[in-house]
Amino acid sequence: MPVGGKCKSVLLTPDPYHTPGYGGFCPQFQYQIGETFGRTTSRLLTDHNVASSGRRVLADIKIDPKRCATTMDEGTQSQRTRQRSLGDQKLMDNMIPGYSGYIPKSLNYFGTRFTEICRESVSEFEDAYQSQDAKLANLRTSANQIGLTRIISKDCPPDSSVSVIERSERPALTVLACHVANNLKPFNQNTDPNKKFMSGYQGFVPRSRGLMGLGFPIITNKALITFTEEVSKHRQLKNQPILVKRELKSARDPSKKQIYTVGVGMIPDYTGHIPGQKFRYGQTFGTSTENAKCSPPCV
Repeated sequence: MPVGGKCKSVLLTPDPYHTPGYGGFCPQFQYQIGETFGRTTSRLLTDHNVASSGRRVLADIKIDPKRCATTMDEGTQSQRTRQRSLGDQKLMDNMIPGYSGYIPKSLNYFGTRFTEICRESVSEFEDAYQSQDAKLANLRTSANQIGLTRIISKDCPPDSSVSVIERSERPALTVLACHVANNLKPFNQNTDPNKKFMSGYQGFVPRSRGLMGLGFPIITNKALITFTEEVSKHRQLKNQPILVKRELKSARDPSKKQIYTVGVGMIPDYTGHIPGQKFRYGQTFGTSTENAKCSPPCV
């Protein structure tokens, strides 16, 4: 939306007005006829009898010095801290429009200049990073105060503040893990009433896809029983030797596979070759093919 200037000709459309091609809403525009788009929108925007919000559609291009100075001080300080700690020379305090790289948190800012969007988004990202780093430092301090240590390998440097815990000194988590592994529902006894899953369980249940029409606990019980039986069967067969038995094929008896039978005709719709069949006529297919290999063709 153009803003009025001091040296504008009277032949031009008076400000403010909407440029032709503007597709947004303009109050009472649909009831106006007989004037150009610019003059019509200029008259509607300056008419106090037309209800409007009083705000311009586009943001003012004039920069607020106080707001700009405060934003620049905060954003510049955060970016300078980032440059000193990480050596990042891409996200500067004077970003040039057209930069196509990734700018963290930039999707949360819009409606202002590119440089301000970059400054505020990078400043927010740096503040969140520093806040997370401070929380982690406080957590480590609290852990050291109550005597908690972390299990690390023996290859850690000698000046490390984290003490090494030997394998025998580790907490008895392995006992709990063994207890859980031994009490897994798929490997419980088939007669165990707890060999099932509660309704709402979203994990994988083996052999349950083909079961339907029953309650979820019943389906999981049957599926787990089937799975346990299959696993037990595979474990039993795993150690058994594999024996391959092949039956010797005897010589084929030519009398067992006769195409042209003796005393019986061929089955209708037989599409194979029949000797002399094209010279026979006046009979049914079964009669004409009786003893087809032995009988001479009809003349």
